[in-house]
Amino acid sequence: MENKIILLSKKGFTLIELLVVVAVIAILAAIAVPNFLEAQIRSKASRVKTELRTIAVAIESYIVENNKPPYDGEPGNEHYGWVNAQKQITTPVAYITSIPADMFQDPSMKDLAHFPNQTFFVDHPSDTRHSYDYKTFYWQTKNGDPVELMHWSRSFGTSLWAIGSCGPDKTYRPENDFHWGYGSRYDPTNGTISGGDIYRSQAISH
Repeated sequence: MENKIILLSKKGFTLIELLVVVAVIAILAAIAVPNFLEAQIRSKASRVKTELRTIAVAIESYIVENNKPPYDGEPGNEHYGWVNAQKQITTPVAYITSIPADMFQDPSMKDLAHFPNQTFFVDHPSDTRHSYDYKTFYWQTKNGDPVELMHWSRSFGTSLWAIGSCGPDKTYRPENDFHWGYGSRYDPTNGTISGGDIYRSQAISH
């Protein structure tokens, strides 16, 4: 009987032991999960830069054959929208096979009005993921506004075009009432999920 009692007492974990195990798991999770999320965001940011570089090559190839970047609108008419503007590098000549969606999605984009000839979504209306923001010097400065010219020059220099992502904070950062892309730039040294957008313009990464 005494031996039987001893054997039974050795079966299973005590409540204290279980609590210790749970505490250890919680500590490990608290360490591992943030590291995993940071690694995931860094990977997405790297993917964004790769995709922007690919699009940049396609735009420059288009310029070589057309002596101008794909326009994103015409003076006196409405803006084409990011996707319709970028479709010019997919057809009739496929400088790029498809228009990628921004790896980071700004939820406020879903509130934008979408017209028949203007869309920001990669496959509107079935897909609600917005593409990368594409803009040209031609459209952004079409009114000859000196302040607009100053913003473009400060953000993109003498570039004829720019394309970008809202970045890990998933928020495009317009400066005052001016267009997206004129705000701060994403810098991972400020924190993996710090504010700022990721842009590229004519072989320059911002």
